[in-house]
Amino acid sequence: MSYLCYPRGNSASKDDIEGQGQVLKNGGGDSVKETKTLKTYILDPSEKFLKRWSVGFVLSCVTAVALDPLFFYLPVINQSKKCIGFDSRLWKTTLVLRSFFDIIHLLNIILQFRTGFVDEELRKQGKPELNTDAWKIAQKYLWPWFLFDILSILPIPQVVVPIIISEMRGTESTNKVKFLNAIVLFQYVPRVYQIYLSWRKLITNDKKFDRIILVKASLNFILYILAGHVLGAFWYFFSTQRLAACWHVACDQNRTRCYGTSFNCSDRSSGDLSFINDICPINVPNTTSTFDFGIFLLALQSGVLESPDFPQKLFFSFWWGMRNLRFAHIRLLFFYI
Repeated sequence: MSYLCYPRGNSASKDDIEGQGQVLKNGGGDSVKETKTLKTYILDPSEKFLKRWSVGFVLSCVTAVALDPLFFYLPVINQSKKCIGFDSRLWKTTLVLRSFFDIIHLLNIILQFRTGFVDEELRKQGKPELNTDAWKIAQKYLWPWFLFDILSILPIPQVVVPIIISEMRGTESTNKVKFLNAIVLFQYVPRVYQIYLSWRKLITNDKKFDRIILVKASLNFILYILAGHVLGAFWYFFSTQRLAACWHVACDQNRTRCYGTSFNCSDRSSGDLSFINDICPINVPNTTSTFDFGIFLLALQSGVLESPDFPQKLFFSFWWGMRNLRFAHIRLLFFYI
């Protein structure tokens, strides 16, 4: 009986029990390990890594917005030949820098899908406040913040600015340039707003930045300088367009003399376009000129549009932007008074 029942039966039962226990033990261990892995995969916004990343991302957003206006210095005017050149060296440098900061922005988008958030509903239920549900995190981020991030990294200046320069080089005037200018200006809305969102998120997760007055004052000063830099770059870019528009008017009035020519310095034909000087004079007052250059006359008379020296163009345009930004603030002050 002992042979039939105890040794064999108990041996089998013992092995089965030990096997089941081992399975349960391994299964439980894997489950715990898997749960921990999932929890560590969702980042806590209070972690030091994310705090440091938030500071770096704010600085990268400001730097990226400061780099974008460099695309507007690509056209170079040649007054003697009446053509528009293209600064290929600046183009390559700006393209690489813009791509680098776009990669940082893409990494930030990935982190947003893997960063938990404080859930007020969980707090009311007495549960842990940090929501680590990946689907809820994605839902919270997709609208509208994901849209702003995508609009911010669209390669608009890389694509649109060369098209604008190509349109300027043609001898026939078109309204396409105005539409393309509006597209370039539009991207500054989400890119500047991204700086605000990143800053608000930084001071929300780390209150010490909100209490340090020097940090906030420094950011406001940097944004003020950035506004003057952007304004000066647009002034330079629109000055080249205004001069090209005058050339187009001159060619519309003398179509036969512009036939078969273009304003492209790289494939400039031998046609004589000296008659344009009579229609587009830049060294006479606007009252006697047949074409009004408006606020862009200073850029034409200074010779900055023709200068191959990029730092000269940059600092002269920056000076103009800061000067007019300061006057705008004074006018607003008197308006409110």
